[in-house]
Amino acid sequence: MFSQGNATMDVSNLDEAIRFYTGPLGMTLTNRFGNRWATVETGPSYWTTNEVRAGLVLGLRPSTQGDGSPGKAGGVGFGLESYQPIGDIAASFTARGVRVTSEIIRFEAGNTFAFEDGDGFPSYMHEFPPEMLEGANPDSISTALVAGGHAIVYVTDMDAAIRFYTETLGLPLTNRFENHFATVEVGRSLVLGIHPRTPRTPVPGTKGSVTLGLVVDEPIDKVLSRLTQRGVRVLTAPSDTSAEIEDLDGNVITLWEPNANGYGEPRRALAASANPPRSAT
Repeated sequence: MFSQGNATMDVSNLDEAIRFYTGPLGMTLTNRFGNRWATVETGPSYWTTNEVRAGLVLGLRPSTQGDGSPGKAGGVGFGLESYQPIGDIAASFTARGVRVTSEIIRFEAGNTFAFEDGDGFPSYMHEFPPEMLEGANPDSISTALVAGGHAIVYVTDMDAAIRFYTETLGLPLTNRFENHFATVEVGRSLVLGIHPRTPRTPVPGTKGSVTLGLVVDEPIDKVLSRLTQRGVRVLTAPSDTSAEIEDLDGNVITLWEPNANGYGEPRRALAASANPPRSAT
């Protein structure tokens, strides 16, 4: 039903957003269509399966809503991943002009800190601890500052959310760590982390500047008909190329026809010639 996916971000200035994500953060620009749309990507996520090698595709589009959406945190976001020492990453970010907004937080699954982009949108960098890399092929661990990434959705009920994304939407569950974290994959492009609400996370369902985007591999009307029968709420009347639905918490998901808005075939052509670094799983 879904062949590809992205985290779509509304930005105030497309040129500046592309410079930020490809410059200081070192992500790769993979598509640009005038001043309407661009995609940047990380390498494969730590959380991806060896067969898929998915990561983070971040779609950038100029905001047309006029409501201050750029920079607004919501129930959907994204995170970046690295295998470098977290202190070195934070220092490098600061030296490159990235606004680091938290101290380094150290916990069982690694080390992390928060940062903001030029619009003030909050994200985070995560370093994996050595014990999570034991047994990994050294050649699969990228030395890039930003080695991988994932989209993330915050939810109120992990069991219900996992059923929605796996059973209702049909995405494969690739990891689950009790009620702390889970991941699903969208085709060979996107790892989506599912995270329960905590005092430090956004409220699930809050509308922000990032939404999930899923590319369908069949006519969109057939997909919507199937999802409606499964109880999914459709937010907008479908056009020829897109429609919006929401998950159980009200997080918005945009469905796209392949090749709509320049997304799909151009990315596949780029992906066929790319050889990104592999992450450990």
